[in-house]
Amino acid sequence: MPRMIAALVLAWGAVLSSRAAPLTAEELFRSAPLGEARLSPDGRHLGAIVTDEHDLKNLLIFDVADYKPVGLRGSGSFDISTFHWLGDDRVVFNVSREKLYTWGLFVADIAHLASFSPINRYDATQIIGIPVRRPGHAIVWITQSSADFGKPGELLELDAGRNSWAYEGARPDSVVRAYPPPPKAGPVMAWAPTREGDVGLCMTWLGGSIHMFQRVPASDGWRAFTLPPGASWMALDEDGRFLWVVTHAPGTGFALRRMEIGSGKMEDPVLTDPSYDMSYGRLYFSEAAHALAGISYLQRKAVSVWFSHPYAVAQATINHKRPDTDNVLVGCDRAERKFLYILAGPQHPGSFELLDLGAATLNVLADSAPWLKGRPLCAVEPIGFTARDGTRLEGYLALPPGASKDHPVPLVVLCHGGPWVRDVPEYNPEVQFLASRGYAVLQPNYRGSTGYSPAISRDGAYDYKGMLDDVVDATRGVIATGIVDPRKVAIMGASFGGYLAVSGVTFEDNLYCCAITECGVFDWERFIKSKSDVARPAEYEFLRDKIGRPDSDRAYLEQISPLEHADRIHVPVLIAHGTEDTIVDVAQSRRLAAELKRRGVPHETFYRAVEGHGFYNYRNRVEFYHRVEAFLAANLGGATLTPPR
Repeated sequence: MPRMIAALVLAWGAVLSSRAAPLTAEELFRSAPLGEARLSPDGRHLGAIVTDEHDLKNLLIFDVADYKPVGLRGSGSFDISTFHWLGDDRVVFNVSREKLYTWGLFVADIAHLASFSPINRYDATQIIGIPVRRPGHAIVWITQSSADFGKPGELLELDAGRNSWAYEGARPDSVVRAYPPPPKAGPVMAWAPTREGDVGLCMTWLGGSIHMFQRVPASDGWRAFTLPPGASWMALDEDGRFLWVVTHAPGTGFALRRMEIGSGKMEDPVLTDPSYDMSYGRLYFSEAAHALAGISYLQRKAVSVWFSHPYAVAQATINHKRPDTDNVLVGCDRAERKFLYILAGPQHPGSFELLDLGAATLNVLADSAPWLKGRPLCAVEPIGFTARDGTRLEGYLALPPGASKDHPVPLVVLCHGGPWVRDVPEYNPEVQFLASRGYAVLQPNYRGSTGYSPAISRDGAYDYKGMLDDVVDATRGVIATGIVDPRKVAIMGASFGGYLAVSGVTFEDNLYCCAITECGVFDWERFIKSKSDVARPAEYEFLRDKIGRPDSDRAYLEQISPLEHADRIHVPVLIAHGTEDTIVDVAQSRRLAAELKRRGVPHETFYRAVEGHGFYNYRNRVEFYHRVEAFLAANLGGATLTPPR
C-alpha cells in the first residue's frame, strides 16, 4: 500500500488492539476510507474520495509515478461527495452538506485543488457526459432544481472556465446551452451520452411505457425509435447508428447484440447467457480500437467477458494474482496499459488495486476496511429455493460458527430494498454484524429482483404481495433444513425491504417473532400521492401507472398496505427513519408507530434529524445497530456463538 494513502486510511481505521469477538458496530459501520477512485484519461494520476478520522470525505489526487498526493479536504459539515475527470488535468466534483444536502458543483485544476470554482452553486446535478470535442465542458442534468422546489430541471452544458456565484434559483453563469427534451413526450426519466460524451439518448415516460429518442445533432432535434419486445438498452455504440441491447428468447436466454437504430435490425449476438440478464451490467469501450471491449455483470457472482486483447490480458493477470476475490474493472487509461480494479467478496470488504501492464506491477492502493484485517468474517453462500408456484429462485445464506441441526440458531431474514435491485455475494456489514451475534442471515432474491429471467425479474416486478410470498417461501425453506430455530425468526429491511419486513408480520401469521424497518413504506396511496409534488424523474407517473392510481385503485392500494391491516400485527416492531427523508416521508413511520401504540402492540422508534433515506452519519449508524442488537436479543431470546469444532 502506498505510504501516503496508508497513513491517511489508517488514521481513521487503525486495527484495534483487542481482537475479542464479536465484531463491534463501531468497526463494521465505519465509512470505507476509500469510497471512489478514478484513473485520469492519460493514466498519470489517480483521484480518490477518502474518508478521514472525522468521517469527512476528501478528494485526493495521486501521481501514480510516486503516489505523492495533493488533497482537498472537506470541512465542518461539508463533504466532497463524488467527482469526475474533466480531461487529464482538471476535476469536477459535487459537495454535500450534512451528508444529505447538495451544495454545488465545482471545478479545479489538480495542480491547484484549493483554488476551486463553482459552476453550479445550488442544484442537485448528475453529470451525463464530458464532450471530447469541447474540452472543459460538462453536460449536466439538474435532477433537483433550486428554482423549482426540488423538481427535475434542464439538461445544461456548462463551461468549467466560467465561474458561477449565482444566487439560489438563478441559472448559473457557466451555462453555454440548454438541451430541450423531445416535445410532447412526457417527463424525462434519463439521458445517455454518445461515446464522445455528447447528448445521445433521451428516455421519457408517457402512457404507461418508456419512449426512446435519439438526438439528431444536425437538426438539434430528436428521432423516436422502439426496442423489440422484451429488449433492454445498454449504451450507444462507437458507431452512433447502433445501440447495444440485450434480448431474451425462450430456450436460448439472454443475448448481447447491436441494433441498428434506424431500421431496428439486429446483428448476431456477441455473448449469450441462458440464465442471467446482462443488461444490468456495465459495458466497456476501447478508445484505441473504437469498439466494444467487454462487459461485467452478475451471475451468482460477478463475471467479466472481454472482446479486446489488452483487457483480457489484464483480467487474466489480476485473476491469477488475486484468485480469492471478484476482480471488477473500474477503468483504464486511454493507452490501455494501466487498469484500475476493485476487489470484493463476502469476506473481503473491498480494495482498489492498479495494474500496470507495461511495468508489470500491481499496486495495492488501499483496503476499504483495513481495521478488519485478521478479524473473523462469516462466509456467505449462494442458495436456491422453490417458490409456492414452483419457480426456482436464488438468495444467499450466512451461518454463524457452530450452526447445525444439533445446534439450530435464530434466523434474521434480511430483505433488500428497491425492489428492482438484487442482493449480491459481496461484503455486507449488516450480514457480518448479525452473523457475529449468532444469527443465521437469509438474503432472498425475491421476484422482481433484477438480473434473472423475465419470469422472475419482470413478470412479477409490481406484484408486491407475490414478493412477500417469495420471502416467506425462502424463510420456510431455510427452516426446513433444521439448521435454524423455527421459534426464533426475525424479518428486517430498509426502504422497500422495510415494507416487506412489516408486511411479513402483518400478512403472515406465526412465522416471524419481530420486525425491524428502516425508512419503510406502509401506505401506498399516501406514498404515490406524495410524488406528485416533489419527485425524482418521472417517478409519480411511473408509480401511478405501474402500481396503482390513488383515485381509481384505492382498494388495491389498501390491500397491499400494512397500515390498513395493522390490527393483524401482534409482534414487536422496531421502526427507524430519518426525519428529512425526501424519498419516503417520515410520516409513514410515524403513522405506523401511532397505530401500533393505539393498539397496544410493543414497538420502538428510532428517528434522527438531519438524516434522509438511511443513516449516513457514522454516529447515527452505530447507535441504530446497537438498538438493533438489543431489540433482537430481547425478542428472539438471544443467540449464542458456538465455536466450530
